[in-house]
Amino acid sequence: MVYCFILDLMSVEEKVAQTLLDTEETKQKTSSKLQKLERELQEACKRNEALETSIKFLQKELEELKVMENEISDLQREADEDTTTVIPSAVYLAKLFHNVTKIDWDYNCDPTLIKGIHYGGEIAQPICIDSNQHSKLFICNYLWSLLSTDW
Repeated sequence: MVYCFILDLMSVEEKVAQTLLDTEETKQKTSSKLQKLERELQEACKRNEALETSIKFLQKELEELKVMENEISDLQREADEDTTTVIPSAVYLAKLFHNVTKIDWDYNCDPTLIKGIHYGGEIAQPICIDSNQHSKLFICNYLWSLLSTDW
């Protein structure tokens, strides 16, 4: 009876030891999983922080672009307003100047050249003046000299 009791006790002790070993093994596996999850969480937090920084930077850049877009829209609106009032008057003045001077200007020439054709006399007279070689006063006087004073 004592022998059976000892055997039962040993069997129970063995089962408890095996359960303890199994529990310890489960604890180790769970601890490893927990450490792995904590590392993954830290990495995810770092990625999240980097993404939040990137989002803040992109939001700031977007705001700057919106401000620039508004400024461009304002400039475009001002330019549209100016062109609706300035261009017609500039066209009128250009036509008036052409009718008075009878000069067709060559706008496609080198910017330092003043080129065109004067149709005021009996024959057309070409104009080609290098503004680097002549003063503004000379050019102005020469162009005025082409105009007829006979009205």
